[in-house]
Amino acid sequence: MSAEREAPGEDSIRVVCRFRPLNDAEERAGSKFVVKFPPGTDDQCINLGGKVYMFDKVFKPNASQEKVYNEAAKSIVKDVLMGYNGTIFAYGQTSSVSKVNLSVHEDKNRIPYVKGVTERFVTSPEEVFEVIEEGKANRHIAVTNMNEHSSRSHSVFLINVKQENLENQKKLSGKLYLVDLAGSEKVSKTGAEGTVLDEAKNINKSLSALGNVISALADGNKSHIPYRDSKLTRILQESLGGNARTTIVTCCSPASFNEAETKTTLDFGRRAKTIKNAVTVNEELTAEEWKRRYEKEKEKAQRYKTKLEIAEAELNRWRSGESVGQEEQINLRDAMDVSTISVDLTPVAPVAPVLPPVVAAPAVRADWDSERERLYQQLDDKDEEINQQSQLVEKLKEQMMEQEELIGATRRDYESLQQEMNRIQAENESAKEEVKEVLQALEELAVNYDQKSQEVEAKNRDNETVNEELSQRQSQLNSTLSELAQ
Repeated sequence: MSAEREAPGEDSIRVVCRFRPLNDAEERAGSKFVVKFPPGTDDQCINLGGKVYMFDKVFKPNASQEKVYNEAAKSIVKDVLMGYNGTIFAYGQTSSVSKVNLSVHEDKNRIPYVKGVTERFVTSPEEVFEVIEEGKANRHIAVTNMNEHSSRSHSVFLINVKQENLENQKKLSGKLYLVDLAGSEKVSKTGAEGTVLDEAKNINKSLSALGNVISALADGNKSHIPYRDSKLTRILQESLGGNARTTIVTCCSPASFNEAETKTTLDFGRRAKTIKNAVTVNEELTAEEWKRRYEKEKEKAQRYKTKLEIAEAELNRWRSGESVGQEEQINLRDAMDVSTISVDLTPVAPVAPVLPPVVAAPAVRADWDSERERLYQQLDDKDEEINQQSQLVEKLKEQMMEQEELIGATRRDYESLQQEMNRIQAENESAKEEVKEVLQALEELAVNYDQKSQEVEAKNRDNETVNEELSQRQSQLNSTLSELAQ
């Protein structure tokens, strides 16, 4: 039975809050227990200074280590054994709680690579504890006013669990990050000086960078997450917004002396609770599956190239002033909906326990190691080819998106020009009608003018006749007057 490779699923970061009892110094100083745990909230609610905080779980000062493990960490450990990545990390101000010291560890790919990391191959729990002790010995602590054993560095312990099903050769790997952060500090309270003060500044700087990453992820701003602002956030990149199921243990003090720091820690946890990671099973592909994936990526790249050529042809038609009908226009969204990686794989059956290694002769073991290295190299080469094809696909996607935007803009410009032409034609038709009316009016005026001109001419002739008669009569009058005068 074959199925698609499991798609990443969203998984919210779990945040639990743990309070310790008042310590001797706080009791001697008269500090009060200011935290309230409202009844009937199923241990998920805290009231501090009249403000209510909700978390996945709240552990009161009397909670045992076993209770904390069972309710905060056990499910993460089980998930790691099922092939998921998991992270458990403690966060809080200095002196808030006595935390486990962990050593730095990275996987074989060195992503991200941190100088000075210690990597050990272990085959038993006892060997794991030996590595933890080694890490504890390397960790620097110092005495401050708030903590007699203040951690002066962050610590990361990574257990990389690899499994193989001997029946179908399917391989699973899960990484368990155990992260112990140095406590945030106010210099005015810790009284740090000299080297300890410099360490405090570096600690607070990296914790500030972590807070910025949490805020960016909580705000839903996926365009830029400032993971690169510190080594700490680079290491935790997979745990915060990446491929890991994560539980954050916020460690708090209930003392009134530390109320401000406790509120800051609770606000940090509340923001982190809104972050969602995309988790998926880490399954190592076989050579045949790598080949199939490579072929699919090549086929997909070819499809994108073909789509791009069609889009360019359509764009040229638009640019040349040709109208492209709706049925001829390419729909690039169809190409964009294709998943980048889609591989047919047989689901992994429950992983069988790995049998103890068979003792082989040194020469045979050397041959095995050589063959394994050769196969790993082949897989690395294929992986590189797949990465190149994936990058090509992404580049083609970007080009196709640009072409789609350009085609869309050209279509809009063409439609705008068409609308303008229609408007001008309508105005032209309207102007023609107006000119026609004006011409008719001018013709009527011309006819009237001619008529009036003829009337004026007739009147002028009449006036001339009357003037002539008047002249004659005047002459006669003058003659008569002359005769009378004699």
